[in-house]
Amino acid sequence: MTSDASSRHGDDTVRTTPVRNPINIQSLSSWIVKHSSPVLQSLIFGVEGRSTKDEHWLQERMQVKQFGFGQSNPTYLLIITNLPHRNDALKVVLRRKPNKIAHPSSHALHREFRVLESLLRYNKQLEQQQQQAFDKSVPIPTPYAYCKDETILGAEFYLMEFVQGRIFVDPRMTSIGSEEERTEAFKDALRVMANIHNVPWWLIGLEKHGGRASGKDKTNPTYIERQLQRLLQITSKQSQLMKGSDKHDVKKVEKSIRQIAQVLSQHASQCPNPFGLLHGDFKIDNLIFHPTEPRVIAVLDWELSTMGDGYCDLANFCMMYFMPSIEKGWGVAGLGDIKLEGTGILTRPEVVSSYCQYHDKARQGNEHLTTRTNASRAADYNEAMAWAGFYLSFLFFKNCVIVQGVAQRASIGVASSAAASKVASLLPEMVRLTKHILKEFPPPKSQLKSNL
Repeated sequence: MTSDASSRHGDDTVRTTPVRNPINIQSLSSWIVKHSSPVLQSLIFGVEGRSTKDEHWLQERMQVKQFGFGQSNPTYLLIITNLPHRNDALKVVLRRKPNKIAHPSSHALHREFRVLESLLRYNKQLEQQQQQAFDKSVPIPTPYAYCKDETILGAEFYLMEFVQGRIFVDPRMTSIGSEEERTEAFKDALRVMANIHNVPWWLIGLEKHGGRASGKDKTNPTYIERQLQRLLQITSKQSQLMKGSDKHDVKKVEKSIRQIAQVLSQHASQCPNPFGLLHGDFKIDNLIFHPTEPRVIAVLDWELSTMGDGYCDLANFCMMYFMPSIEKGWGVAGLGDIKLEGTGILTRPEVVSSYCQYHDKARQGNEHLTTRTNASRAADYNEAMAWAGFYLSFLFFKNCVIVQGVAQRASIGVASSAAASKVASLLPEMVRLTKHILKEFPPPKSQLKSNL
């Protein structure tokens, strides 16, 4: 596997590290034996079950590594070896909340697990239907079991399938051999995004998955209005918890974040606000691609998933076009300084166009299912491009709050990612870039007057 094709669930040797946030293997083994799902128990113990096996039997066979990614929730790879019914080791992914949380909603692992369970049901329903010309499924790792008991590992956690494949940390995807395959990989990512936004959420148990701000109903706030209010609460709490930092710098960053939110709030009530299932952090390196084919086989990191505005996922995907390449030292990879001609990588307008085309295909056959929301209307290219700057600014603002959270956790020594300090140092530049995008690409018919 080449340098840009790193795997969270894929080649575990690439991005796993020694365990930085230790977990109690004995306690975990005991919980798996006594309380985990029948599916996971059958994978571990085989058809004969666990009648002659206990937590000590499992503990002796379990190795634990920690993935290098994961700024908010520590994520581990469990490798269970010497299983009599398997020729290879069983690999399982464990996601755990951090021990200290600034805001209860910022580490919503229970929501992540719930949406995975619902999408698993949805995909099974699609499999039972007649073969369709357009694949509407949403590829995900299979969720196994959720543990609410914080005494087991010190925080809530869940277990899910390890998916073997490729994750491209660098969106240039240089290990893909041809321009054509690179184009197909980008397009398949957009197909999957469009599928997510057209999932019939009300039929698969997601009726209470997030707020109910939908369409142009002025009696309800839009998704972005709700998000701005919540994110301002989070940034205030994170500033209070920041340790070992210059208080003047902390206040300065918080002030800038609030200024950006104020400008966004002036236009949030007028944004298109298409309503549907939202991934919340849809980007190239949250996707697992097939080991050899340019298609997505799993979507990761549903922690921020909710019901909301699909243009936010599209903007999140497009943020890479404004961020520098990985060589520039941000610690994250973008395409902002890359010449795209001849690479097969879609331009930003091509991304928007492809998304709108796939969105139209994904909604075909679903139009009659609901008239209660904006979900059934087609994505419009001209509308999406006109509001692109607004949505991009909001997503960069949101990531400023996320990076501030990484900085806060790093300051008190509980950051879960190996690269946490590097990410935290990006906060001033992220704030500057957010202001720049908001000025350069203002909302439609907007005379932007602010103190940015």
